[in-house]
Amino acid sequence: MARTANAELSQALESQVDRVKAARGLAGNHPSALEDREFARLMDLIAPRIRHLIHTYRLTDMTEDAQQACAIAVLRALESYDPAQARFTTHVTWQLRGELQSLRHRVRLDQRRSAQSAGVTTVRLEMLRDGELQSQEIVDERALEHAEAEASATMALRLLDGLLDEISAPDHERLIVLDHVLEREPHGPALNYTSEQRRQITRRTYRNCAKVVAGMPPI
Repeated sequence: MARTANAELSQALESQVDRVKAARGLAGNHPSALEDREFARLMDLIAPRIRHLIHTYRLTDMTEDAQQACAIAVLRALESYDPAQARFTTHVTWQLRGELQSLRHRVRLDQRRSAQSAGVTTVRLEMLRDGELQSQEIVDERALEHAEAEASATMALRLLDGLLDEISAPDHERLIVLDHVLEREPHGPALNYTSEQRRQITRRTYRNCAKVVAGMPPI
């Protein structure tokens, strides 16, 4: 039954796409009420899939934005659809998934781990207004500063890690130096040393690393 229903929906979508394109052809480059009606019927056919995907991407608390993103996806699917490559039901589903996933990343204040580690907050909304795609973007003004600082710190730690390997620093000395660089409280084996001993180890390790750097060929 489900397979039959899917096949019927697929065929209905193909027929409705033809109607939308036919209405568009009659109107030329000018929007028409006929094209709007045919597009609305196409959206009605896709509506159950849109609701399912909005739920899947956990965007039910922003249904209006998600619906606008889906309308954009359907418009793009109509423009790029090639019947020789796939059925419209498959093609439009991928477009819908792409738009909803993009919306989720943009509106959820960059909850991805990479964005959180850099302290970046970027929000971008796209919508249809008067038939045109428009964007609104809110960008954290400190995003570039935070990203550059994070990148600089990562590169410095990688260089230091390589230098510690080069001078064959013992594990406990490596830990003490990293505690100092990362400005964190001593822990583990480092607690077996006094603060003065840790300071001396750090200074000696820095001197040895500096000797290695001095002997490196210019970049």
